[in-house]
Amino acid sequence: MKETIKTQVCTKCGLEKPLSKYYFRKDSQKYRSACNDCLAKQKKAKYQANPEPMKARVKAWREANPEKARATRKAYYQNNIEKIRAKGKAHYQANSEVYKARTKARYKANVEKISIEQKARYEAKKEEYKLRIKAYRKANKQKVNAWRAKRRAAKLNATPAWADNKKIAQIYKECPPGYHVDHVFPLQSPIMCGLHVENNLQYLPAKENIKKKNHVTLQQQLNG
Repeated sequence: MKETIKTQVCTKCGLEKPLSKYYFRKDSQKYRSACNDCLAKQKKAKYQANPEPMKARVKAWREANPEKARATRKAYYQNNIEKIRAKGKAHYQANSEVYKARTKARYKANVEKISIEQKARYEAKKEEYKLRIKAYRKANKQKVNAWRAKRRAAKLNATPAWADNKKIAQIYKECPPGYHVDHVFPLQSPIMCGLHVENNLQYLPAKENIKKKNHVTLQQQLNG
């Protein structure tokens, strides 16, 4: 015999729903008169009308129960990871210009501090970085060789007949320790490419050169 599902009519929306759609009150040992959906809508409307008291209660609870709060956030994230990522991505795409402007302003305001911190961090882990790079090159010989071959080919294709190879060689030879010989206009760039000639070379601190990659500044684009 098929078991009958027990139902109840919601006092808010007037719909008949299974008891599984209602919260069970342990104090009165009865189901609530309003369904879960209606209670959620009511709670949301109350919060939107006056969010500060709820925020204060949540903040106070988190401060009093840091371990429980951390565990709750972790469990929620793990159970809703795809939903959270999709929501975050959509929010960023809708507000990308705001985020970019904020990041740019923060970097501009702290550029000296960031530079000092990055330099200190690099100096502290310099040997570790070198070992990591060495291990990567050893484990990815074919990839590294392909990149070097591509780089050499790009240099050859970007070296005109009138280039002063002696001056170029001298520039590389006299490069100060901790600096790289950088192409002011990169040899390979989706925006504009430079030549492998003496007046397109400059000395840059190694870290700045690595960070620069093949970027072309707006000033360079305007000046051609």
